[in-house]
Amino acid sequence: MTTVNTKVYFKQGGDELVVASGGSINIEPGGTITVAGTQGAALTTQLSTITIADAAGTPDYALQAVINTNAYGLASAAEMITLLYVIKNLQTRLAEVEALLEGAGIVAAN
Repeated sequence: MTTVNTKVYFKQGGDELVVASGGSINIEPGGTITVAGTQGAALTTQLSTITIADAAGTPDYALQAVINTNAYGLASAAEMITLLYVIKNLQTRLAEVEALLEGAGIVAAN
């Protein structure tokens, strides 16, 4: 039976790197993670985050079927505002993921 004293090690044969519980991989500034010598491409440039001017009312997360009888295409302005908040939240969260990937050197920065 083999005893391992480190938390980061290569398995017998050297074809697998293991990071055990409590271990970590530290990418120093300027370091990258590559596959076959190539870093992941930068993500598509983020558009401006949505600013919601009319945020009055209670969010209506139960969106009804899209309709074609008013300017919103939704049943109410509240549903449209809710949809905009959901999109804005997705923009924010994806920007956070992109920053983490860039910071870790997994993808190139924009």
